[in-house]
Amino acid sequence: EIKRTEGVVLDIDQVPLDDAKTYKVFAEGAAFGIFQFESSGMRELLRKVKPERLDDLIALNALYRPGPLKSGMVEDFIARKQGKKEIKYELAALEPILASTYGVIAYQEQVMRIAQVLAGFTLGQADMLRKAMGKKDAKVMAKQREAFMQGAAAKGITEKKAGKIFELMEYFAGYGFNKSHSTAYAFLAYQTAYLKANYPWHFAAALFTIEAQNTDKLAMYLAEARERGIPILPPDINQSQLNFSVERGTGVRFGLTAIKGLGEGAIASILAAREALGGRISSLHQLCEILDMRLANKRVFEALVKSGACDSLYPDGGHTLAQSRARLFAAIDSACEHGARQQKNKDLGQNDLFGGSDEAGDGTGGVKTAVPLPHVTPWTEIEQLNYEKDSLGLYWSGHPIDRYAADLRDYGAKTTAELNVKKEAEDPEIVAPQVTNAGHGHGRGRRDAGEEVSIGGIVSGIRQLKTKKGDRMCVFMLDDAGGSIEIVVFPEAFKQYGHLADAGQMVLVKGKFEKDDESARILASEIAPIDMVRERLAKAVAIRLTTPPHDRQTFERLWDVFAQHKGDRRVAFDVEVREADRRYRVTIDVNAQIRVRPSERLVAEVEKICGAGTVSLR
Repeated sequence: EIKRTEGVVLDIDQVPLDDAKTYKVFAEGAAFGIFQFESSGMRELLRKVKPERLDDLIALNALYRPGPLKSGMVEDFIARKQGKKEIKYELAALEPILASTYGVIAYQEQVMRIAQVLAGFTLGQADMLRKAMGKKDAKVMAKQREAFMQGAAAKGITEKKAGKIFELMEYFAGYGFNKSHSTAYAFLAYQTAYLKANYPWHFAAALFTIEAQNTDKLAMYLAEARERGIPILPPDINQSQLNFSVERGTGVRFGLTAIKGLGEGAIASILAAREALGGRISSLHQLCEILDMRLANKRVFEALVKSGACDSLYPDGGHTLAQSRARLFAAIDSACEHGARQQKNKDLGQNDLFGGSDEAGDGTGGVKTAVPLPHVTPWTEIEQLNYEKDSLGLYWSGHPIDRYAADLRDYGAKTTAELNVKKEAEDPEIVAPQVTNAGHGHGRGRRDAGEEVSIGGIVSGIRQLKTKKGDRMCVFMLDDAGGSIEIVVFPEAFKQYGHLADAGQMVLVKGKFEKDDESARILASEIAPIDMVRERLAKAVAIRLTTPPHDRQTFERLWDVFAQHKGDRRVAFDVEVREADRRYRVTIDVNAQIRVRPSERLVAEVEKICGAGTVSLR
């Protein structure tokens, strides 16, 4: 991909190991997608250490494990690197052995080298010492200590100094890691980060392709790429390739492989058809004429339209996505039937028998005369977004919570961005919370004092759990446009609100916000449907109409909807009247006998009649 778009033949094994841009990626903790370094804890450690050389990365790989983290070795390493703690060596001979780790014994190889240099151990003896220190066998260690002390004495080292050094070796060796392993990991991580730093679009395209079928990780990586200023282009049947690809000067194009329901056979057939049509498909009907309909069936086209990949096939502008996609979706059946009929005629040798077919051809098998799309009711905004979620595994043109953003803000609710929470890669060192009772005894490391917060979002990733007492509780992720946060619902709250913890449900969560070194969470005290925010804040339901096309029949249908949503909020109409020679607006307050209860369902039903975006709560 780099060669195709940049004309550069890159030998990854020859990249410079002192690249400033690469170390900046590490120092900023921007390590999403980088081998061994993308967990939340490691990224936080990177920001503290700010590595400047490969040796730093090797050491971090060795130190980021439970033993060193709990022992204080990591804090000691950071303090020494930053100059906050003086680096001292018991003997000058230790400096060349420990200088790369600022005087901290981080590797098993360092233990072995110290034994060789200070006590004259052979490599075999040093390896036996390493094994003995790891197993902590008291009898074996006593023999090893005696041998070390004798060897050190022979080299003129005092008994007191030799004893102190052996104790340091014994302490650190219990946590020491194999440097050869750590070096290989760090080198691979550096190469990966080099690509991310110097070819960010190409790195992103490759990363997205790898995780195309893992929608949680894909969404996380897409969000991080946008934060880093990488333009992400939507799927497009006229531009997308099988995998995510770089469009030079434009951005990273969504790959067709990430659309659910499209197999590689169907995608290959679509790409071959596009090439046969000169590189551009003009309509569904044209595509179906030459596409192998055995590989691309109706479900394939439904997924393409729902994902937005067919937006470029809409014949004219001036329409919303909800309108154009609804019409394209309604045309799928006729397009498939047309394609099957054309291919059957061709197989039978009947095509163009009398100089034409049921549609005029353009010489390439395509439809020359555009086939009109059916006129249908536009999708609602929530339908459009849900279809994107179904086909892509994520929301693309917006987020369902966006329409509540102003209300949530007025209500005083926070967002994940304000709580500084991002979707995290799974940390191998972090395990699920240990559920014991209704106490809040999970998480680790420093914890910020909990404050009461409210946050709105969509429920996902639910885990039903039980305490040791057998009480039911759950943990789920709450997603908004900026990221996700873990919600813990303990038994007491679960009894009242557990039924609202349902995947896809939009809710408002109140509770205590906790954040430690590894993660953040909210301990829920109350969960409510998101509509509750609007119900409490909204004083009126405003509906925008244009007449024509809307007329008396529209209002009669709306009265029926209002009757199903009786409440105490007033209804107002903002009507644009179009006449032959003029246009004017009329604002109408409906009489006091008609009052409604604002809700998502009411908005959806009204917009089904009046069109997407015609309803606002005031």
